[in-house]
Amino acid sequence: MPGPDQPEPTTPRTWMPLVIAASVALLVVVGAFVAASLRSGMSAGRSDAVRACEAAYEASAEDGEVPARIVAGDVYGSAEWRDLRDFLEQQDLLESAGVEVDGSEADASAAALAEQGRDHVTVVWWLDSEEHLACEVDVEGDRALDDTAVLVPLP
Repeated sequence: MPGPDQPEPTTPRTWMPLVIAASVALLVVVGAFVAASLRSGMSAGRSDAVRACEAAYEASAEDGEVPARIVAGDVYGSAEWRDLRDFLEQQDLLESAGVEVDGSEADASAAALAEQGRDHVTVVWWLDSEEHLACEVDVEGDRALDDTAVLVPLP
């Protein structure tokens, strides 16, 4: 036992908790920047299309009904029709049996829209009700045409 003039023995301090906390904070900050950069890669027209579709979805609720929450989503332009089709088939939301798509015609249509500064955007959502829902909307330049937004239930 130490005397009155001697300090009590202390356990050595470790920097490990501080290093762990700083690492976690750095990871959170980097994650936020990555998420923001992924979202910022969307064109203004597509962002406005998402806004128009979300507004149409909210407006579809009847008499105080709360629509299912949107958990995740993907946005496809008219030129990405193959990616949209592949996604819908992978999710078993599209039965391609007997449905033929003329790829050159679809590509030509998408190119014609692009030449006019237009697009036809499809937004596909996964809802917390474990259902998919799509919304289609026309876009001119950087602005979605709100009155063209149509909700499309997916099986």
